[in-house]
Amino acid sequence: MLNFFIRKVGLKNGESRYRTVLTKSGKEIKSKTFRRKQDARIWGTRSVLEFQEHEASGTRPCTITFNRLADEYMAWWSGKDHDRARLVQWWNDQFSKIILTEITPDLIRTKLKPKRSLAPATYNKHLAVLSSILDFATRQQEDDTVLEQYIDENPCKKVRTLTVNNKVVRFLSDQEKTRLMRSAQEIGGKFYLKVPMALTTGMRKGELD
Repeated sequence: MLNFFIRKVGLKNGESRYRTVLTKSGKEIKSKTFRRKQDARIWGTRSVLEFQEHEASGTRPCTITFNRLADEYMAWWSGKDHDRARLVQWWNDQFSKIILTEITPDLIRTKLKPKRSLAPATYNKHLAVLSSILDFATRQQEDDTVLEQYIDENPCKKVRTLTVNNKVVRFLSDQEKTRLMRSAQEIGGKFYLKVPMALTTGMRKGELD
């Protein structure tokens, strides 16, 4: 059963604060400090009621922040991607103390918006790293030995990646054109006639035949 009590705290400047302490089975599990005693009582009462609702429905609220998850993920991850730590830290800067259940597909898209002006592969890699972190969270949720509430689904699954165009447009340099013309001249015949035509008109091979 969850309970709470309020403790009055004196500050060095003579002012007072009111700290609400949540307890379970006589053990202090969480606290929050307020300027007004009324606010402290409201928060404590609301916390107890929410806990009772979750107990009745058989669900538990998620209290795990992203920065904690990021630390757990990096301690678990053993891959060879040398850029992984930097990208995890980037996401840590974006979400920091946000509770995992508050990370939605829309919030992810908002955080990724500045990356859309970069190469699609860069955007996709940022998304992939976040997806890996949140996949780790869902695996923790499925582990029966883990008592805390993580997340059941990875919100990254609802965020689309960008299309990557790997086609490379290749143009001959002036030196390459000179060598090509020299080789065509040595071959002679129709081949020599078609090469300058292709270079000056951009016609395809099938159009030259």
